[in-house]
Amino acid sequence: MRLALGLLALIGLCAAPLPKAAIPPGKVFMVIQPHHDDHTTDYGMGGLIARLVDEGYRGIYIRASNDEKDGVHGYPLNDQINLKECLEATQLLGIETVHSLNWRNDYMDPIPLQELRAQLILLIRKYRPDVILGHDPWGHYDRNPDHRKVARAMAEAFWMAGYGNVHPEHAALGLRPHRAPFLFLKARVDYGRGHEPNVVVELTEAQVARKQKAYSTHRNVYASPAMARGIRKQLDAEGLEIAAIDGKNDQQAAVLFEEWYMEWISRQRGEENGVRYGEVYWFRDEFDQLPGLKAYLRENAVKR
Repeated sequence: MRLALGLLALIGLCAAPLPKAAIPPGKVFMVIQPHHDDHTTDYGMGGLIARLVDEGYRGIYIRASNDEKDGVHGYPLNDQINLKECLEATQLLGIETVHSLNWRNDYMDPIPLQELRAQLILLIRKYRPDVILGHDPWGHYDRNPDHRKVARAMAEAFWMAGYGNVHPEHAALGLRPHRAPFLFLKARVDYGRGHEPNVVVELTEAQVARKQKAYSTHRNVYASPAMARGIRKQLDAEGLEIAAIDGKNDQQAAVLFEEWYMEWISRQRGEENGVRYGEVYWFRDEFDQLPGLKAYLRENAVKR
């Protein structure tokens, strides 16, 4: 058993680094996620969002759920707190607009997929994004039903928004079909199989710092004082201390712990792929569905 585990670890260390993703040309990106905090997680998007904004993009965030179950304050108050923190966190990253679709948190399986998909098609046609960011609908074994539901609706809307015979009634609103050419997908890797990323997005220290702040802004679900008390208790039991949290209350210590974790995971993903800081994604561009054409363009296209 130990030999097998050692071999698996060695294989992981020897895995070839992922290629670095270039930021695609464009002006608008759209983040389509189930929850208030999914724009910034340990498995991605906060750093990529910050980088897109730094490179001149404007961002739109679509939050599908009302997040009523996230927190300890009861459904109505959780919804209000989480929306407030979502607006604060996305503003830190540079996102311009947040739309909340307000489907019930953890109760999205029964809703018609077509209804959610129709909302996303309308929003894609309204904002005409060049890049769409979302959960990987083909990631294996995501146990979160909202992740699965929104990811599937997002993938279908990404494809169907470009066809004029899909929701032709949108034309009465002045909304034309739109096909977004670029797609970045993330998925959890801490349970199940996650997904198989094909690019690493390189981040600067400043972009990681914004990601850290955006993550810890969600105090209703992260940066819990109780978490900090538990860590302090464990440190005391082992005769250890962290000088940086001396004199800080539990809330302040919890924020530091969360921000340190986000810096660590960004550094970890970067070091695995030959950069200082990074996030990993499954990336598709406008020619991926035509591999022969993509290979021809790669071999023959030249700059003017």
